[in-house]
Amino acid sequence: MKKPTLSTTSVAALLTISLFATAQAGEDALMQAMRDEMARTVEQLRMEDLEAPYFVSYTVRDTVQMSAQASFGALLASRENRGRSLQVELRVGDPSFDNTNFTFGPGVASATLPLADDAVEIRRQIWIATDAAYKRALEGIAAKRAALKNQTRSEDLADFSAAEPFTYSEEPGQNLPALLAMESLARSLSELFTRMPEIKESSAHASAGHQRTYYLNSEGSYFIRNDPSASVRAIAQTQAPDGTALHDFVAAYGNTWEEVADEDGLTGQVTSMGQALAARRSAPAIDDYIGPVLFEGQAAAELLAQVLAPRLAGIRLPDTPGGFAGLFGSTRNPFLDKIGARVLARSLSLVDDPTRRGGGFIGGRAVDDDGVPTRVTSLVENGILRTLLTTRNPVRGIEGSTGSRRGSGPAPSNLLLTTRQGMSREELLAELMLLVEESQAEYGIIVRRLGNPSVRPPADPVDIAFLMTRGSQQSRVENAKLAYKAYPDGREELIQKAEFAAITDSLFKEVVAASESSTVYTFGSSGFGPGIGISFGGPVVSMQIGGPGGSGNFVSVSVPDLLFEEVTLRKPVGNVPHPPVADHPFFGE
Repeated sequence: MKKPTLSTTSVAALLTISLFATAQAGEDALMQAMRDEMARTVEQLRMEDLEAPYFVSYTVRDTVQMSAQASFGALLASRENRGRSLQVELRVGDPSFDNTNFTFGPGVASATLPLADDAVEIRRQIWIATDAAYKRALEGIAAKRAALKNQTRSEDLADFSAAEPFTYSEEPGQNLPALLAMESLARSLSELFTRMPEIKESSAHASAGHQRTYYLNSEGSYFIRNDPSASVRAIAQTQAPDGTALHDFVAAYGNTWEEVADEDGLTGQVTSMGQALAARRSAPAIDDYIGPVLFEGQAAAELLAQVLAPRLAGIRLPDTPGGFAGLFGSTRNPFLDKIGARVLARSLSLVDDPTRRGGGFIGGRAVDDDGVPTRVTSLVENGILRTLLTTRNPVRGIEGSTGSRRGSGPAPSNLLLTTRQGMSREELLAELMLLVEESQAEYGIIVRRLGNPSVRPPADPVDIAFLMTRGSQQSRVENAKLAYKAYPDGREELIQKAEFAAITDSLFKEVVAASESSTVYTFGSSGFGPGIGISFGGPVVSMQIGGPGGSGNFVSVSVPDLLFEEVTLRKPVGNVPHPPVADHPFFGE
């Protein structure tokens, strides 16, 4: 490897850095260290006879996280953590062809920064990480050029899109609550299960965190943003007499502890959840069923989160050496080929609106993780897919970024699914019964709660089938937690457990009717992982975002109840474990 030498790069870039260095003269030591090292990187970073970076960004996440876990009234764990991490992203080449969007050598490096505002040590860690990112970028672009030398790229796309410099700063966020408050609430909720002999295993978790994100790039963009988060969850598990495993949960998610720590409301929800779970132990299992299904409230929101929401991210597959093309091709988002085509019922439209605040919407933010200001994006209009959510990595058929980078890729913020022909609940139930009559079925199905792949009891096995279907044409929908057979005479019969079969995104083109009212729901970014909850003051369900990006990444969705003419349900397949040999020690004689 050749030794680095000094050289001068773009005068404009240096001038930009100088201008916002002056404008932010009063900024704290962390941001000043980032600016100083960025200026040095732009001016000096180049290896002899090799290209200099044309783009560099620094992201620092300063995080405080507190959590408590309890079971059966006893505290199991209590933690308070503080951390400060750095991520460097670096590009060599030019926007039309650089080291990114390739299987190897992305030009990314990370480091742990000191908690104290020690400018010298902060700069040293940034320098080490920048050097590593630069060398990886050089190796990456060389490998990319070699791999594509004898190949024609399947898509003639640039590797980076332009964005105007943008600056944004928020004042420091609110102080976190005392850890003692989280311990107390976790113990109190977990103690409720001491009055529920049917529940075999249970736990309660409470957490709150605050992340302050500092971003700076070589084009002149910078931001300082607060990303707070708070959650309370209670999880319970039991078994039916035949051994069938059953579990359910209650969760509340928000930006602040005050939004989630309503002990009276949570107590009522946990008690109701435990009672419903106990009732399912003796409920009959469902037979194979193909017919009309009405998804209400949380179930409609969870269905959208698990099936439709992952399709909304315009993620570009990387250029790959020939032997890897098939591997990555199988994960291609099918919606990339459906822009301009119908993906929802003609009465439905879908908008992503990060400007929404209040009313259960907690997913908005002013600027994305690329330093691009967020904006309202109309995704689906009257059933027709118009665009997808994107970052600065260009995607075929979509111009520029929609300001949607959250962590490592694009994700929604506040999604609103609306209908032009909303029905009242009575009208929706009447429509369900009409479909039952037309199909000559004995009953229809109403689903009020679905499971979530990341809110599971600790002993529950990882669902490999679910993981394998993510990104494929078929979606795996979690089992129903609360579902009923609905008869024409108005009777409802609880179903113990039901599994959905052969669900694809095309299901949303077959929505027969939707309600005039909606449930507000929040879910996550990278991979659309974790958890669900109901907030107070309205039916609000939340899912916390996983992947890079840290705490405070939330996406809210407003979803009406949805009626489908034909959905397949079946009794869950597979063997079931034996019930415990001995009685629960607390409830045993």
